[in-house]
Amino acid sequence: MKNRIYILLLLSVFTYQSCSDLEAEVFSEITPETFYQSDVQLAAAASSAYTPLYGYWGSFEEQDATTDQTTCPIRVNGGWNDGGLWPRLMRHEFIETDGLWNGEWNRYFGGVASCNRLIEIFSANIGDDAPIISELRALRAFYYFKLLDLFGNIPIETRFAEADPAPLQSSPAEVFAFIETELLESIPGLTEEKNIATYGKVNKWVAYTVLADLYINAERFGAEAHYSEAANAANEIINSGKYSLEPGYFKNFRVDNENSNENIFIIAYDKNKAQGLNIYSSSLHQSARPTFNLVGQPWGGFSIQEDFYKAFEENDKRRGMFIVGQQYTSAAGPTWTDTDGFAYANPKAEFELIDCTEDFNRALPEELAEKPIDCNIFITPEISLTTARGIAYYKEGARYGKYEIEMNSGNRNYSNDFAIYRFAHVLLMRAEGLWRSDAGNAEALNLVNQIRGRVGLDPLSVLTEDDLYWELKKELAMENHARPITIRFGHWEDSWFLKEANPGETHKRFYPIPQLQLQSNVNLKQNPGY
Repeated sequence: MKNRIYILLLLSVFTYQSCSDLEAEVFSEITPETFYQSDVQLAAAASSAYTPLYGYWGSFEEQDATTDQTTCPIRVNGGWNDGGLWPRLMRHEFIETDGLWNGEWNRYFGGVASCNRLIEIFSANIGDDAPIISELRALRAFYYFKLLDLFGNIPIETRFAEADPAPLQSSPAEVFAFIETELLESIPGLTEEKNIATYGKVNKWVAYTVLADLYINAERFGAEAHYSEAANAANEIINSGKYSLEPGYFKNFRVDNENSNENIFIIAYDKNKAQGLNIYSSSLHQSARPTFNLVGQPWGGFSIQEDFYKAFEENDKRRGMFIVGQQYTSAAGPTWTDTDGFAYANPKAEFELIDCTEDFNRALPEELAEKPIDCNIFITPEISLTTARGIAYYKEGARYGKYEIEMNSGNRNYSNDFAIYRFAHVLLMRAEGLWRSDAGNAEALNLVNQIRGRVGLDPLSVLTEDDLYWELKKELAMENHARPITIRFGHWEDSWFLKEANPGETHKRFYPIPQLQLQSNVNLKQNPGY
């Protein structure tokens, strides 16, 4: 049973009308002046500023599926075409009218607006120097960082009641400077506590982690390199002693993962009370319903690219994040362990999963001639695209298995807490900051070897850029960090599955400003190149 604090603030206003002149006696009255007094009241009111984060998992479409990690080819029954959206994303054919961009824009600017509103209310009632103001400023800085990462040229607005309805755009370098200032000014007022009251909230260590991430990406935003600053910010978290690596990599992704020592900034998902983590609806093969006794059939679209899967060494325990090979019913005991991830405890032939529905009943005759009819659900890492229509069978492409699936959950949503930032990421950001300042830095090598040692890999004797790149990509796979890492290391314009190399299109390191936003704000201009 998870230990959760769910705060529901109900403010009801009742109006009584009477035909007499009698005045109702007021026994209690809740106003801003009387309510915002205790820490519990402030936390309850501020919780609404975190609501946009519950859509954060969905960002994998922009952060992972546009890289060499995740893919979503059109499947054999014509599924997952959606007007060509997913192949376009893979090919980096970004169109300003695609709804994905508007969803991301509204999510994070909605978070900014909530922070602005609450900062104004709290400032007027309890003063500008209250800790809750620092928390909201740092959270707002995180929202702006996500907007900067995605769109680059964005407006900055810190007012609510008198907010400009058509704010001017700022350059990426200007937004970088604003976020840096907000974080540096907020950090002294933030709590250093790591407990149930701060779980899922911004404390000092969350702010330092966002700052480290901002600094490590500084050159992407037209700012000077800040690699030593990134390493120093990461060191603040390391030296706090509040966090440590878990002995087992997969403890961070179990259903009951709230006790992970790596959790720094998390989204406390709950299948009933705080929904939004529905990762497996999009990624599991349709036949997986009896494997995990799911309430509904998965949709089977997203999978892992073959080259990314094969980049993992055979003895890398992180390979347990992938579902491949023969699949079985729940009688085979699908299970996760902290050290090895997903496996079947009792994989007997009698429990093999048989299902012809998607791949063969809906295929064309000429396509069936290309492959023998085999209804065993055996998932291959390879995605052939050999069919007459240039599409993929559902059994092709390794499936997501990183986050433990709760058996018999009776719900499409999951209760695993999702780490936006965890301690392993901090160690790697410090390693990268040190390495970029000095490629022979011994501490950088040691930090990367800590990450490798946990998953059973031999230590490196020297640390190359390619080593660092792949440790980041593998360690943080499926955690919505693939895109910034790919861009930062200069691989965004490379070729990969469904995508040709596009070295002349560096402008696509930012996504297009959504058309709906351009239409609603005359002061917004489309990003260059679109």
